[in-house]
Amino acid sequence: MEHLIALYLSIFTAISLAGVGAAAQVKSAKSDNARKPGDIFQATKIWDVHLTFTAEQWHAMEPKQGPRGKRQSGGGGVPLLGPEGGRNGFLAAMGLVFDYVHADLTFGEHSFKDVAVRYKGNGTYMSSQQTLKRSLKIDLNQFQKGQKLAGMTQLNLHNSVRDPSSMNESVAYRLFRDGGVPAPRTAYARVFITVPGVHNRKYFGLYNLVEDLSHGMLEEHLGVKKGALFKPVTPNLFSDLGDDWKAYNQTYDPKGGISDLQKHRVIEFCKFVAAANDKEFAARLADYLDLDNFARYMAITTWLCDFDGLLGPGQNHYVYLHPKTQKFMFLPWDQDQSFAQFPRGGDELSRENLSIQKPWSGEKPFLNRVFQTESFKRAYLAKLREFNETIFQPNTIQRQVDELALVLRPEIEHESPERLAELNKAAAGERVTIYMGLVGSDGTLVKPIKSFVEARHQSVTEQLSAIAQ
Repeated sequence: MEHLIALYLSIFTAISLAGVGAAAQVKSAKSDNARKPGDIFQATKIWDVHLTFTAEQWHAMEPKQGPRGKRQSGGGGVPLLGPEGGRNGFLAAMGLVFDYVHADLTFGEHSFKDVAVRYKGNGTYMSSQQTLKRSLKIDLNQFQKGQKLAGMTQLNLHNSVRDPSSMNESVAYRLFRDGGVPAPRTAYARVFITVPGVHNRKYFGLYNLVEDLSHGMLEEHLGVKKGALFKPVTPNLFSDLGDDWKAYNQTYDPKGGISDLQKHRVIEFCKFVAAANDKEFAARLADYLDLDNFARYMAITTWLCDFDGLLGPGQNHYVYLHPKTQKFMFLPWDQDQSFAQFPRGGDELSRENLSIQKPWSGEKPFLNRVFQTESFKRAYLAKLREFNETIFQPNTIQRQVDELALVLRPEIEHESPERLAELNKAAAGERVTIYMGLVGSDGTLVKPIKSFVEARHQSVTEQLSAIAQ
């Protein structure tokens, strides 16, 4: 594992809690259908989550070395493509496998038998692998069919080890939703683990509980079924990989089954992006891409300086092929280092001046062509102006930070005094430290949400004014 840590760092230059969240009266249920996801995901709600493993299953959850992923078309950059049929991301590309194991779950007042649990994440796993607090994914339905919580089968518990405030995801996703882009909802969870002979209801810490970006979530938000959902991992999005879907499958990572027509639509768009002349591209782009959605998505992504997604290595976003319009829509994911907190080189404390006209790094032909298309450019700049005057008002966002800090402060205090100190700095708008490697290694000072939004709002306002002149 040491060589993985060294490689990662070269590329990207709990205490026990006695008496808190004591076991409540729980109801054993195969399915909790009385509630809806919105009942679970309330921004300031904190749930008690208790997972019980056998010693054998707890040991079996440790990552294993498997085959490495293949190099992506175009080469260069950070390897992110996992082996065919597996998960993607840096660790998957290095051959690290996260297997699901068996456990029992108590969530609030409901208990579920034989759920599937695995570790999740790439950078956050690297930053937390020597601690107890690792990110977790729970599948209620994999081993026991029909188990659901508020109609959901999957839960995401994010450790936020790279977010000293523990609120980046909550605030960022809310901004996307306020801007008309479907995005996960969030809450929080106190996570306890029991492993006979190892942990006895051990408190692992406060986690971000993040809604799974699934077909069910999209059906609730968009009112449609049977669309195709993809989680692409490529710095060369919508590049021509040929006529065989096998060349596209791992890169676009479809979530659930997709039809031959949906596969053909992806390939068709890729060939269009690669081969259409400028006049044809401008005339027909809206036949493939939902321009209103993409203008909103790019306006918010650019304002937030999300360097760990589409603007950077090409991961941490979803693409949805709408079943009625047959147009592609973009959806956000993994926002724990939004607000310019993901390393990108240069001055870490002045990246709020990111260009709104070319916000991406490296060569990205798809983004370059879209941003040169007048119909998109008008829509994108209009959304930036609108959002800069409404949802991105610093006072509004800062109030959200204050509201969350009041709820989180007593919980973080139980986790560790160091983490509480960083939360207090973030809540005050003072610079905070993020650790891209192991906790305990040298960290990087960044601006937290409060001070970032002040500077970013001013920068975007000035850039918009210069464009208008």
